[in-house]
Amino acid sequence: MLAMIVPCFVIGITRTVKLDGSGDYTIIQNALDASVSGDTVLVYPGRYFENLVIQTNNITLLSLEAISGNQTYIDSTIIDGNHLDRCLRITQNKQNIIIRGFTLINGFSIGGGGGIALAVNTSSSLSNLKICNNTALLGGGINIGASTVCLSGVDIYDNYALQFGGGVFADAGAGYTNNITFDPDNRCSIYNNRSGAGQDIFIQNATSDLIVYLDTFSVAVFKSYYAIFLTQNEADYQLHIDIQNTHHQEIDQDVYVSPDGSDSNNGLSPQSPLKTIHEGIYRVASDSLSQKTVHLLPGTYSRTTNNQIYPIALKSWVKVQGSGIDSTEVIGEPHPLIPVGYGSADFVFMTCIEPVVSIADMTITTSITNNSCVLHGSKKGSLNLTNIRIHNVTPDYFSAIWAYLSNEYDSKWDNVIIENIVTPDMGLVDINGSFSGKISNSVFRNATSTYTSASVWAYPLVSFRGDKNLTFENCEFSNLTMTDDNSTAIGIGGVQFPQQSNNFSFSNCLFSNNTSPGGIIATSSTNQPIMSFNNCTFAGNLSDTYTLVTNGNVNIVNTIFDNDTPYQIKVNPMNGLGELTTLNIDYSNIKDGIAGIQQAVGNTINYLATNIDSDPLFSGGDDINNPLYYRLSAASPCINAGTPDTLGLFLPPYDLAENWRIWNTRIDMGCFEYGSEPWVGNDDPVVPAIPALSITAYPNPFSVYTNIRVSSLKSGGDRPERVNDASITIYNIKGQRVKSIMLDPEKTGEQLTHWDGRDMDNIRCSSGIYFVNLIVNGRNVSTRKVSLIR
Repeated sequence: MLAMIVPCFVIGITRTVKLDGSGDYTIIQNALDASVSGDTVLVYPGRYFENLVIQTNNITLLSLEAISGNQTYIDSTIIDGNHLDRCLRITQNKQNIIIRGFTLINGFSIGGGGGIALAVNTSSSLSNLKICNNTALLGGGINIGASTVCLSGVDIYDNYALQFGGGVFADAGAGYTNNITFDPDNRCSIYNNRSGAGQDIFIQNATSDLIVYLDTFSVAVFKSYYAIFLTQNEADYQLHIDIQNTHHQEIDQDVYVSPDGSDSNNGLSPQSPLKTIHEGIYRVASDSLSQKTVHLLPGTYSRTTNNQIYPIALKSWVKVQGSGIDSTEVIGEPHPLIPVGYGSADFVFMTCIEPVVSIADMTITTSITNNSCVLHGSKKGSLNLTNIRIHNVTPDYFSAIWAYLSNEYDSKWDNVIIENIVTPDMGLVDINGSFSGKISNSVFRNATSTYTSASVWAYPLVSFRGDKNLTFENCEFSNLTMTDDNSTAIGIGGVQFPQQSNNFSFSNCLFSNNTSPGGIIATSSTNQPIMSFNNCTFAGNLSDTYTLVTNGNVNIVNTIFDNDTPYQIKVNPMNGLGELTTLNIDYSNIKDGIAGIQQAVGNTINYLATNIDSDPLFSGGDDINNPLYYRLSAASPCINAGTPDTLGLFLPPYDLAENWRIWNTRIDMGCFEYGSEPWVGNDDPVVPAIPALSITAYPNPFSVYTNIRVSSLKSGGDRPERVNDASITIYNIKGQRVKSIMLDPEKTGEQLTHWDGRDMDNIRCSSGIYFVNLIVNGRNVSTRKVSLIR
């Protein structure tokens, strides 16, 4: 039978390898190094701790399974990489390599192929192998690079790739091809592998259709979460997987994960949670008609404390939801063997070609000092984020959030806070592709880019490539610092193709205390975009050029510009494109008036008489970095100075401080409404106040303290209710009591107290939503929602 395997035109010798010393060699690599073209290396059973390299043409490497047909020799003849290097590598340009009858285990690579790596321009036949428990950056089991390979009876399972292709990764590269054949009779199995994307299979730069004949695959009907197939130049080639058996059935219901759980649990209830987030997502079915949720119970999730697997691969139509910003923390940590900076070694969440992914109610950070990426997404997906705080990461190759999205589905971000970041290259957010949707109640602050170059622009700290409709509502951009002398801090660009008129809108947004020599914010697109700035405040920014550069059909209404820049607004001339800008400014306060606008020849500036150029007289305070510094003082000329007709502005009902947006029947300029009270939505969990017993809290939001004003504790009427006890009790969003402040039950009229954002133990509370309750005689008679911002 051996003679049938060795090519008939090659004459060679057989070199035996036995651990007991009775063969020609005790080390497989020594036998390979001694071999010449046409030789066969026959390995007897045992565990060989080696990292094999084949560097000679026409080499055959066999176990006794190949000459006996006894399958047990596959399990008993083991090549163990010992987590030091790949189990086996075929070097470049080596032809006619045959490998049969082994188990390859514990291989490792900071590149491709933890089990087997096939270099460029190789040809090989892999038969009757088990490839398991291997780790690599790409292709945990096998990495195929511009090779010809036939796979027959190869089982690839329980491998892990930090980036692409937990089981198999194949990439010919531009200008090359892979020729991969799967035996339809002696079928392979590929299942239960893990990766940042493409759990089992990731094919890139394919130049033809691929049919994969399998005995067992992870699931019955594969989706992009399990197998990804990308073609050169987006050609219409297809991946076909012929599956006979499946490894597991996805769960068609929510699952639960806890730092104290176990992946041996079923995960179907909080009482039987899984441990790893990656496993929870893996088990849940993707269903666009009935989205399922992976619930993260309170606690800290990390690699060192509870063996979390990173990157956490996101699955379309599966929502990953924590228990709240203050109670669920995900700490990304690099793989212990793969250095930081190698691809996704430092990604926390990752996705590729997943149409709709969602993350909510958690804090995300990392424990490393450079090149941290909280979320990496690519290729035609959309991203939904709700109640997310990302902080203290230091991105390098990628921003804290880097994504290449599409406009097939709108993305929605609500209450996303990204802060406290220093980066040598990238930034807080870099959204490429075509982002359409809405970003509301979000904060981008306290970040510095240290990158400098005499010839190359630095990446903006906040960068969005918008498409069609992109709205920013009640957002804060503050304390962003660029070191490079010709770069902007914030860039909102438009997709150029297909040609269309994009609509970018900024409503109730604050741009404050940003420093960027090349400009603070650039909003730019072709094809006559519509740019709207309604009730925004640009203040305290420092630049050598301008605060805002924009083009297209631009409307600025009810907005304040008060910055230390040569120009408050610059019209982008769009050199060479022949596009002209119409800039309409109405009911706004522009420092230096029309002189504060840098015009371009041929463009139209409609600066109406409703505008003013006065000192806005902000309320100020001790901390200029606090957004409340830019609230209007009682003497501000911007109070009640906005447009009488706000219907066409599509403003939210509340201002940036979550107070009523329109107060006293007339709107103010800027993102804060003077004297307004807290806005209460229909879905807020508040108790209606008894008119004679009510409270107010201001400022709101706050960072140092909020004043709490209590109305008369004595009920009106002829027979007032006797008040035996009264207090202010503060709860967090989870319903946990934070602090109680006693009131004087005998005092009539108003009482004034305050909360300094600390709990009963005088410990500073974290940022978030809190509920201030007035408790009288054991009853909650009034509630106000407040936001604490640290």
